[in-house]
Amino acid sequence: MHDEASLRRLEEMGIDVYLPRDAGGAVAASSSMVADAVAASAAATSRAAATANAPSSAVATPTKDAANTASRDADVLLLSDTAITASEPLLAAVARTLAYAHTTCVRASADDAAALATARALVVFGEAQARAAGAALSAQRQSQIGWVVAAEVARLRGDALGKRALWGELKRVVRLLRAPAR
Repeated sequence: MHDEASLRRLEEMGIDVYLPRDAGGAVAASSSMVADAVAASAAATSRAAATANAPSSAVATPTKDAANTASRDADVLLLSDTAITASEPLLAAVARTLAYAHTTCVRASADDAAALATARALVVFGEAQARAAGAALSAQRQSQIGWVVAAEVARLRGDALGKRALWGELKRVVRLLRAPAR
C-alpha cells in the first residue's frame, strides 16, 4: 500500500489508486480504507468537474504585455491551437505534470519568436504547430532544445496509447531539463 504522501502525489498527478482484490474477489481492505477511497474519488471527480467548467489556472496564458517576461521565465512552452477550448483539460494536466516536476510552462503560439528563442523545451500539439515552430527557429536552436510533438488535442482525447506516449515524452523532457549543461 502507498503511504499518505505517495497517495497525495498520485492524486495531484490525476492518478486514481484502486484497491487490490484478493483471490476470492472480495476487497482486501478495511471499511475505513474503502470509505477514504470513495471520498477521495468523489473529491477528485468534483475537482475535475470544476476544472472542466472553469477556466484553467494551471496553464498560464500570457497577455501581450506580459508575454515577453513570462516566456523568459518558462522552461517549457506549450504550443497548441488556441481556438480549441476543449484542449484546456489536457493542457492543464500537462501543466500540472510539469509543475509537479518543478518545471515552469507557459502556453504560447508558434509565431512568438521571443518565446521560442528563450524556451528550453517545447511541447507541441499538432503537426501544423510543429511546422510553424520549426520554421521560426534556426537549425542550431532546434538542436539545442527538447521537443515533444504530439497529435492534435482532439485526436488525443480518446487515444490511450497516444496519451501514454505523451507522458513518456514529458518524462524524457523533464530529465533533459534536469541534466547539467554540457
